Amino acid sequence: MIRSLLPQRMTFRFLPEAWPLIRHHPIIAPSLKSIRPRHRVWTFHDTASCLLSRHDWALCTGREGRFSVQGLEPVAWSGLPNMKSSERWVWSRKGLRPETTLLEATPAANLDLSGALLPIYRSDFWQLQGEQASDGHTIRITLSRGSVQAGELAEAVCTLDLMLVRGDVSSLYGMAQTLNDLPIWLTGETVPMRGVRLATGLYPDGAMIKAPVFTGDVTVGEGWSQSVRGLLAAFLTLQPSAEQGSVAGVHQMRVALRRLRTILKAFRPLFPKGAFANEAMVLQKIGRSLGNVRDWDVFLTEIVPNHMTEKARAEFSQFAEERRSDALGQMRQNLTDPRITSALLSLGQSTEDPAAVFGPKLTGALLEDHAPVLLDRMARKVQHRGRHIGKLSDLQLHNVRKALKGLRYSIETVLPLYKGRHLETYMSHCKDLQELFGRFNDAATAEALVNQAIRERPDLAEAGDAIIQAAHQDRKKILKKLPKRWKNFSKDAPLWCE
Repeated sequence: MIRSLLPQRMTFRFLPEAWPLIRHHPIIAPSLKSIRPRHRVWTFHDTASCLLSRHDWALCTGREGRFSVQGLEPVAWSGLPNMKSSERWVWSRKGLRPETTLLEATPAANLDLSGALLPIYRSDFWQLQGEQASDGHTIRITLSRGSVQAGELAEAVCTLDLMLVRGDVSSLYGMAQTLNDLPIWLTGETVPMRGVRLATGLYPDGAMIKAPVFTGDVTVGEGWSQSVRGLLAAFLTLQPSAEQGSVAGVHQMRVALRRLRTILKAFRPLFPKGAFANEAMVLQKIGRSLGNVRDWDVFLTEIVPNHMTEKARAEFSQFAEERRSDALGQMRQNLTDPRITSALLSLGQSTEDPAAVFGPKLTGALLEDHAPVLLDRMARKVQHRGRHIGKLSDLQLHNVRKALKGLRYSIETVLPLYKGRHLETYMSHCKDLQELFGRFNDAATAEALVNQAIRERPDLAEAGDAIIQAAHQDRKKILKKLPKRWKNFSKDAPLWCE
């Protein structure tokens, strides 16, 4: 048995027609010169209830040259190096039937695998693999094209893998950045993830988006790296389910993206002027795409079932499903934009060397010394936008809501630095106000989407008018409560000022 850490790597997807362009790219071509393609077929096994897959394990068998091999590794991964440390196990053995006795020294030994193990999906790839070595580092380049198959379902897959053999992770990022002229995009979806999705329809919607865990002694560089790494990992882990149209996947991916954009805003005073401006613009664009899909999801799951008659429900559902499909297609296309990949790589690289962003002195400074200044800036924006809150327009209220959400996410980023009853009170007022703004936004969104439907389908006007009136009444009720909630929030001194 060989037990090892999964290598540091990046995986990029591309369309089949881009194969010649990638194969002959000046950075890639020299490493693959005179390399013969290898045919790799792996069969993945599980119980009838997919017990291994549900516990994030992939058990496979195949051939490596003249030998038969059994392997065990995680299904999911973070999508970028140094985001998550995972182990794998490989056994050289006879035959291609999996042996559960070999799993006794692995975490999978805790699972009840007494039932029969069945082949649930397989991967079939032709691969070109070579290495590039320079300046003390070696990177393995693998070009693959083939398919993943589960029963009668199959998907064509073309990937470019960069794997660090020797050296530090910065060299991996450096090579990836030299390929930003290629039509490739970063992916967090592994072959086992794709196989499980085809075989079971399961998606990794449960990616946890948590505030980083650190102490008051954390430095600016450490705070930045931990916060950004966690959100990049969540973004890439959720991307496959969002691409497939999962409602939860779209929502959680959007939350991860919002929090990532908030960190960029919160740390902006510490950056050199103009740093990450392009990345912020690119993330905003994909955020709009995710937001468009999310709006139709809310419309279909909350507005249509709760506020429409059965007849109107069927008519509006059909219209909304069509518009959601259009929005989902646009989102998928935007996710393949190489500029998205370039932005993610840039942010990922900054977590490896924060001193290149903040400078050595500021990188080593304590975050708790700078947190009040950063949070004050976000809080002032909320207070400025919320002045005379009872007289603000819908657009102005939306801007207050965005600023408030940014403040809350910023506080949660440095939450471990603060403790006590004051923290609970301040966050409670913040969440109460945000919940009210959220309901107001849902009503405004419902009204806007129904108006769009009526413009495109005049026959929906009668049923739509009832929804518009109901949404309008909801907004009026919320606006009556807003000044009191705003006063409770505004009079409470910020927790970092106590």
